[in-house]
Amino acid sequence: MLIRGVGLRGAVAINTITMIGIGPLITIPLVLGALHGPLSLVGWIAGAVLALCDGLVWAELGSRYPGSGGTYGYLRAVFGPDKAGALLSFLFVWQTIVSVPLLQASGYIGFANYAGYLVPQLSANPAAQKMLAVGVGLVTLLALYRGITAVAKVGVVLAGIVLFTLACVIAASFAHFSAAHAFAFGSGDSFWGGLRAGFGPALIIAMYDYLGYGASNVIGDEVIAPQRTLPRAIVIAIGLVAAAYIALQTGVLGAIRWETIVPRADGSLPALGQYVASAVVEQSFGVSAAVVVTLLILVTAFASGYGNLLGFSRIPFAAATDGAFWPAFAHVHPRHRFPDVALLAIGFLALPACFFSLDTAIAWLTAGIVIIQPIAQLAALAALRLRGERAPFRMWLYPVPALIALAGWVLVFLSSGKDAMTFGLASLAAATAAFLVRARLRAAWPFGGIEPRLPG
Repeated sequence: MLIRGVGLRGAVAINTITMIGIGPLITIPLVLGALHGPLSLVGWIAGAVLALCDGLVWAELGSRYPGSGGTYGYLRAVFGPDKAGALLSFLFVWQTIVSVPLLQASGYIGFANYAGYLVPQLSANPAAQKMLAVGVGLVTLLALYRGITAVAKVGVVLAGIVLFTLACVIAASFAHFSAAHAFAFGSGDSFWGGLRAGFGPALIIAMYDYLGYGASNVIGDEVIAPQRTLPRAIVIAIGLVAAAYIALQTGVLGAIRWETIVPRADGSLPALGQYVASAVVEQSFGVSAAVVVTLLILVTAFASGYGNLLGFSRIPFAAATDGAFWPAFAHVHPRHRFPDVALLAIGFLALPACFFSLDTAIAWLTAGIVIIQPIAQLAALAALRLRGERAPFRMWLYPVPALIALAGWVLVFLSSGKDAMTFGLASLAAATAAFLVRARLRAAWPFGGIEPRLPG
């Protein structure tokens, strides 16, 4: 039986660290490329609103089903492990294996970008940057290929570095802050015209940075009083991270000319855009301080990939253990007792994804998860409400936040681009076909059989 050792403070920390990672330090130029100048703040604020509305979905489902597993468990519990829940949970696990490598790759790409500040030759050599990203992916995989006790100790240290690094960059961005420059529109830009042109793409980037507010729900069996703790941890974490992101974006706007860091016409980033946080620190505190902060950012990037690969590799393992996914993913290392097949599958799939551009990886990742995670969870919440089931925590002002979340996620999907939408739909179609073949061979639902039920 698992130990309930995570209280409110720990749950907030887990959500916060999962949300932050390397994301905001590598995506500020992308947000500015979509929403110019001070309009970029609208993207971060809208992302916070969408995260809060969707977070309330996580909060209600988490209080109703406080065990471990997160989305996987909610879909099986609400729609039935021997009915539609079997299909939906299978699709979620499949999409985890397909989409999480893109998330991993984005962190590895961010590492390679910031390494260019320390080794300028990298910034001018895209091929070398991609190979460095692959190398970071291999090191991350090797670092996690060991027992959980050693992994947990390293994770605590990395979490402290992540938070300290973000605080340093925010402090540097306000050291020589210019409000006049921060809130001035560029030549030819207008508020409504800018929003129409770039709101959707900016929201994709913002949500990439906000995702993770439900991380503590995944370990619900190890949370103290989860019916109360999980909802509070989600709301508090979103508030803290939103404040940090808006402060960081505001500081960057007032510290550096945003036009010098946005993507070029071909989608590539100029040198400053590849390591904007380092440039801000150098401008405020000098080269030596910038070198130190850049090293911390590299550790932060590694920590982001390290934590994500650790957590997400447990999802296909848990599903396979329940009999809801292919049994090979239930294999554990004979000596160190960790899910080695699941870890290796996601870890190695991330390596070819390192050859994508950062914005492509983010768009494809987002399109891959939208339908089967946030939208499926919204359907699960609606099903609970229609049945009249009362969770310990109930969404405020229901159904308004749910409708806002639905509209926001649909916009995110439609704004991801034709290629990303095709990837998302095609991967879901392939997953559905794989589920049906598997179910037919096992004589399981929808072919008359019954899937094994989860305990409880």
